[in-house]
Amino acid sequence: MIGGSKWVALAILALCQVAAMALWFSASAVIPALAAEYRLSGFVQSLFTSGVQAGFVLGSLASALLGLADRLHEFPALILVCSVGRPPEDVARLFRAAHATVQRRIGRAEGRPYTPGEALEVMLRHVGETWRLRCGGQPREHLIMQRDGWRCTVPGCTSYRNLHAHHVIFRSAGGSDAEENLTTLCAAHHQRGVHGGGPLRITGRAAAALRFELALETFASGDLLVVERAVA
Repeated sequence: MIGGSKWVALAILALCQVAAMALWFSASAVIPALAAEYRLSGFVQSLFTSGVQAGFVLGSLASALLGLADRLHEFPALILVCSVGRPPEDVARLFRAAHATVQRRIGRAEGRPYTPGEALEVMLRHVGETWRLRCGGQPREHLIMQRDGWRCTVPGCTSYRNLHAHHVIFRSAGGSDAEENLTTLCAAHHQRGVHGGGPLRITGRAAAALRFELALETFASGDLLVVERAVA
């Protein structure tokens, strides 16, 4: 009888472990569907996956440090977990309202419709920047990117991903880290267009007095086409 109870207990423990690991991998399972529906970027997808796993780790540490397994009986602990696993309805409504407001206002400011995934990414970036400020301030390159609207400043480019802070006057040529010598470029324009021998040359002062010399045309800050007048 004792041996039978032992194997039953082991089977229950194994089943519980499988169920717990299913929750661990739940984010990875639903990410493809969420990415397809809301057009989530790779940054947001990684935040979802890491957030679920970080929640498990933090919850395990808190449970171990507080000794919850010895202080709570099984049934009350289950009720507690089930109750805190789902946000209150008023919190969910507030989040949906904030998300819709961000999507509408940023889309209106940018002059194009924003997808739910893009609006969510803006909210997550704002949260990240807020925490960085509380932890001692923002890195300089983030201040430059925030000034430039978190997008590549090259005329015609709308990239919001893989952003770099580019020195207009190269550091190798004595350029400083001053804000007027820094502008935001995407990785492609920075590594290939400027430093990779591509047809892009940037001069002037950021952010309102830059000059972008491309292969066929020249632009000023604000995507303004510069018309070169021929000298008679």
